[in-house]
Amino acid sequence: MNESSPESTSSDEGPRTSAELFQAGRKAEKAGELERARQSYELALASTPEQHPWHYRLGCVFMKLGLPECAEHCFLRANEIEPGTPAYLTNLGVCLDRQGRRDEAVRAYRKSTHQGGTSPVAFHNLGAIYAEEGRNDEAIRAFESALAIEQDAEGYMNLGLVHYAREDFARALDCFERSVGCDSGFARGHYYAALCLMKSGIYLDACQRFDLAWKLDSRLARIPYYRGICLHKMERYEEARTSLENALEFFPEDGRTHYQIALTCDSLGMPQEARLHYSQARASRKPDGHS
Repeated sequence: MNESSPESTSSDEGPRTSAELFQAGRKAEKAGELERARQSYELALASTPEQHPWHYRLGCVFMKLGLPECAEHCFLRANEIEPGTPAYLTNLGVCLDRQGRRDEAVRAYRKSTHQGGTSPVAFHNLGAIYAEEGRNDEAIRAFESALAIEQDAEGYMNLGLVHYAREDFARALDCFERSVGCDSGFARGHYYAALCLMKSGIYLDACQRFDLAWKLDSRLARIPYYRGICLHKMERYEEARTSLENALEFFPEDGRTHYQIALTCDSLGMPQEARLHYSQARASRKPDGHS
């Protein structure tokens, strides 16, 4: 079945000017009617090709349609008409990154940040690339620059994860606490704060934060495992065993969990159960269950 043209409506009185076509495209895009939006934008640009914001919106539609190659041409054209616009350069970077052209994406993000834009997106995207590549100092600077523009839970989370990867748990904890300061219901912020507390040997506080994160988001399935470790460290072995067995419900073949249960069973004076879990921990390290 053919789609109706964006130039007409049921009463055959649709938009006629390029500006009206563009507005019809905006309406369709906001409604999630992406193909209709694309048609309207392309028709509008056919008669008014120098409208850089319209090229930009068409590029955004192509991104939503999963067509970064097409979006790239739109953002390039928008930037040719109005050079140095941060939003155009940032979205160009996203297109390039999605196509695996990471070096080009970094250059686009850097150009965007040098244009004095007020959006933190380019800095966040730069930081994410640097963090993935292990360029932690550059990642930290990028995330800090993003937070200087706008402070939010995700921004502090990103910065905290870089410090956590460097095992700088004090700085990481500060970031995660700031993230939940921005959003008290931010489960991952509480979760990583709990991990930092655990790594720092503050086991009771870590347990309490794990409990809070678990209440906020039960999909954080590693919580029972880490909570069990904390309880074991506090010599609350029965509670530790219960928590670790709960962890096995999510990851029944996880060697680390079996090993931790074995340690806990040893502490409870349950040697047979301990041997069983030690053997399961060893088996999980063997490919396909064979030595």
